[in-house]
Amino acid sequence: MSTRVTTVKDFCFGSHAVCVQEELTKIGEDDSALGLGYYVWPSAIVLASFLADNTSLVLGKRVLELGAGTSLPGLLAVKLGAAHVTLTDKSELDLSNARQSIELNGLDASLFSLRPLLWGDDFTDQVDILVAADCFYNPGDFEDVVATMACILERNPGCAVITTYQLRSIYYTIQPSLTRWRLQAREIPHKSNEIDTDNVFLLQISRED
Repeated sequence: MSTRVTTVKDFCFGSHAVCVQEELTKIGEDDSALGLGYYVWPSAIVLASFLADNTSLVLGKRVLELGAGTSLPGLLAVKLGAAHVTLTDKSELDLSNARQSIELNGLDASLFSLRPLLWGDDFTDQVDILVAADCFYNPGDFEDVVATMACILERNPGCAVITTYQLRSIYYTIQPSLTRWRLQAREIPHKSNEIDTDNVFLLQISRED
């Protein structure tokens, strides 16, 4: 038997406040058995902080967020002046949390599109910047996430791809997938005073020179 626990968390990035809905699924009586797909991971905070410090990346731009979950970076992008933000996740059901967070922030729903997108699939709309927080969670998904990034970069040569991931094992790396898809990654220094982010990496991914 599972129990859903919903909470609202507030985050502040400079003069911009964002509230998001978290939903934890407790499985049985064991508190350690939690479904955490709608939890704000450190990677999302690092990515949102970077966008807040580099507003020109999203100002007036078409933004795509992969694996949106709680959608913290995507919500902030609209507050930073993005022209349009597309939030994607694996299914319509997975996007219900994002809908709630849009309403919680009183944001104009017309500035958002919410669309199912399976990793590994192509995305044909025009994109100026792709953001993805902690999509490299499961090593079994690495190849599919990189494939989608590669397809979007192929269709949108000027697109910026900014992603964060939390290193959970030294035995897994996205480099082989990047090499196969002829992509390269550049690490971007980052800082956050609120959380421990020593094992969170901020990367810009681009096509090989």
